[in-house]
Amino acid sequence: MNYKDWNEYFLSNQGHFRDIDFDAEDKLTHRERSTIKESLQQFQRGENSEGKHLFSYARMNQDPDYLPCISLFIREEQSHARVLGSFMAKHCIRRISGHWVDGVFRWLRQLAGLENTIRVLLTAEIIAKVYYDALHDATRSILLRKICNQILKDEDKHIEFQCYTLSLFKRKSFLGDWLKRCWNFTLMFGTILIVWLHHRKVYTKGGYGFRRVVVTTMNVYFEVERSIRKQPSFIRKKEMSTA
Repeated sequence: MNYKDWNEYFLSNQGHFRDIDFDAEDKLTHRERSTIKESLQQFQRGENSEGKHLFSYARMNQDPDYLPCISLFIREEQSHARVLGSFMAKHCIRRISGHWVDGVFRWLRQLAGLENTIRVLLTAEIIAKVYYDALHDATRSILLRKICNQILKDEDKHIEFQCYTLSLFKRKSFLGDWLKRCWNFTLMFGTILIVWLHHRKVYTKGGYGFRRVVVTTMNVYFEVERSIRKQPSFIRKKEMSTA
C-alpha cells in the first residue's frame, strides 16, 4: 500500500462506529465501574489529540498524499476518544483534562522530527492493542465490548500505517541503527512498566497478569520491528524526507 491507498482506507473507515447504539440499555456494575474508571479516563484523554506537532512534521514529507492521510488518521483517533467519552457519560464517568503519563508522551512526540513522533505514536498503539483486549474482558458491558472490538480493528491498521511510514526512512550507520534500536526497545519496555503500574486493575480483570502483559506486548513489538524492516532500503531516501 502507498499513501493514496491509505487515504482511501481512512476515508472508507469513517463510519466505523455507525452500528453502535448509545441509546440501547447497557449494564455496568458498581464493581466493574470502579475497576475501569480511572484507567478509562486516562486512555480516553490519550486518544484525544489535535496532533499539532505531527501535522507540522508531516508537512515536511515529500509525498503530497501523506498529509491528508495524517489528517484522517488523527480524526480517527479522535473518534476513539469521542465514543469512549460517550460511554463514560452514559455511566457517569467524568472526563479528565490531563494526566502526567499523557503529558510525558506528548512531550516525547515533540523532541525531534517525524520519525521520533511516529515512533512514540507507534509505541502507544502497541500498548493499546493489548490494553483494549484486556478492557474488552474486564466487564460484561456489551457496549464497551463493541467499542473495544472496533478500536482493536482500527489499531491494527494504525500500526500497519505507521510501520509503512517508518520503513521509508533512510537507514543510518550501524552505530546509529544500534542506538535507535536500543532507544526503541527502552521506550517500549519502559512504557509497559508505567502502563502496568497505572492500569493493572483492568489488565488483571481482563485476564492479563504482569507476565502476560509483557510477553504479549513485546511479541507485538518484535512483529512490528520485523514488518518495518521488510521494505527495501533503496526506496527510503527517495520516498521520505528525513528533515
